Amino acid sequence: MRKYLHWFAIGVFVLTLLWQCLLWGGASTLPEIGPLMRRSAMREAPLVAGLMVSGEMLGKVPALGDLGRGWAAKAFEPAKERIVADPAVAMDYVFGEPLNSSQRLATRGVYALPILLALAIILWFRRPRQVRMLGAKRR
Repeated sequence: MRKYLHWFAIGVFVLTLLWQCLLWGGASTLPEIGPLMRRSAMREAPLVAGLMVSGEMLGKVPALGDLGRGWAAKAFEPAKERIVADPAVAMDYVFGEPLNSSQRLATRGVYALPILLALAIILWFRRPRQVRMLGAKRR
């Protein structure tokens, strides 16, 4: 298992990154609150803004776009009234008090990305390497 642990960590990081890109890309395309959240993310949350831009590119594939919009609607629908009332601090509402478990999971995913990246890098440098006792040329 230790032999493939770094590949497992890289895989978990890539899957989490794709999930976050789809979620935040879907959030930026929601009809009423999408542009408000995007504007707020551009000012306050550069990582989320980057995820939104990449997620919008992934969202051009119809099935992925619908999947991301569905996740985002479920996560951010309870905060819709507060975001529309004060759009300048939309990211504060999103990352503040979670109103449902989907919103909590979405915000924790943003925090997990740098941690998973650091873990994947550490495990990559500590991966076991093949040891060769004899050289390729024998004399």
